[in-house]
Amino acid sequence: MMKIAVPSRGEKGLRDRVADTFSRAPAFTIVTIQDDEISDVKVVKNKAAEMSQGAGPVAARTLKENGVNVLLSSDIGPGATNILETIGIAIGGASQDEKVKETVDRYLAQLEV
Repeated sequence: MMKIAVPSRGEKGLRDRVADTFSRAPAFTIVTIQDDEISDVKVVKNKAAEMSQGAGPVAARTLKENGVNVLLSSDIGPGATNILETIGIAIGGASQDEKVKETVDRYLAQLEV
């Protein structure tokens, strides 16, 4: 089982669009993958979205608390990158404005190669 998080603009799950940043994204869409298929989707509000400073560690902790293994994001600062790597969350790319489902599907297709 794998849990993939995608910073998203709202609470539409797989139909939502990728947010333009990681730390201050309004929400994270967390997709559970089991047997190479999506088995569950949940949306978690990002507690760090409104923070003026220190958003990276709070956002990273939110992912860890939700059992996330992989983050797919378009823009991650160096501080957040270090924290994510330290807590064992792998980082992959995403294109802002792309739909969350398209991002997840592209990542899964890369794993099958």
